[in-house]
Amino acid sequence: MSSSPLPVLAVMWALGLFLPLGAQATPTVDAFDAWLHPSTPPADGFDPLPAPSRAPAGSEVRALAHGRVVAVDAKAQSLTLEHLFYENHELLRIRAEYAPLAERKLGPGDTVKRGQGLGRVAPKGRLSVTLHGGKRLSNTEARSFLQARARLPQPAQEPVLLLVSHTDQAMRLYTRGREMARVEVGFGQAEGRKQVRGDNRTPMGMYHVVQKHRGTFTGPYAEYYGGHWIRLNYPNTWDADRGLAEGLITREVRDRIARAWAERKPTESSTRLGSGIGFHGWVGPWTREETGGRLSWGCVVMHTPDIAALYEKIPEGAMVVLF
Repeated sequence: MSSSPLPVLAVMWALGLFLPLGAQATPTVDAFDAWLHPSTPPADGFDPLPAPSRAPAGSEVRALAHGRVVAVDAKAQSLTLEHLFYENHELLRIRAEYAPLAERKLGPGDTVKRGQGLGRVAPKGRLSVTLHGGKRLSNTEARSFLQARARLPQPAQEPVLLLVSHTDQAMRLYTRGREMARVEVGFGQAEGRKQVRGDNRTPMGMYHVVQKHRGTFTGPYAEYYGGHWIRLNYPNTWDADRGLAEGLITREVRDRIARAWAERKPTESSTRLGSGIGFHGWVGPWTREETGGRLSWGCVVMHTPDIAALYEKIPEGAMVVLF
């Protein structure tokens, strides 16, 4: 992952340039299935914008990424694709409009693969590919967007994936997109997304398992682990981007976090963003009715029998998404 464009793109997302697919969700939709198995295959990456000089009239135009045709305008000779992609813990969407196209091969609703032919540049035409999120991206914004997302995660293809829903207070374990288990979980004592060390909140984001331990623990709070500990590499790149923007960390620290996270290794543990986030059991039985699911100082709390049963099924390096 590039270390330079992401802070700019984090600002672009904050300004609403990219749209969360969840905005279209309905109460009857299973949040886990909607996130992991959307109706259109999510992009595994984006190709660069084609240079007009390399796309003369009559040349074939290819899709920048996996997507779906959402509009064809015969008068404008344009074709618009919608691309879904994962960004941290969110499934987002952006549209790409290609014009002017002749010999269009597709219609609304058709799915396309990255690099698939869409048609040819119209005679006497000059190819234009524009990206649209909350607004139309400038050419500079579009190139930065594509450069930073040449490769994208494919959670449904992960050997082991844990999805954790803050709203549902639940976790599901998947093997290459197939659900293997679902359990109830609890979170930090304070509501909201983790921001800084000591706020007792649980993060939202995409992380990886970087450490495991079961058995005996020492220290004054040892019994609260329930005999099991699975550590995540919080903070991640997006946490670090926010920390840099808010003056909580330096650029050097931000870049170290980004590199370690991309390699699925432990990230910085001594910054003002906090650390020590993971899964553990509990000192005894607990219920949501009695606790509200608000138990820890920021970790995800499992019922001890559940973490005992799943511990061996969760290897180091496994992807974990808290959404």
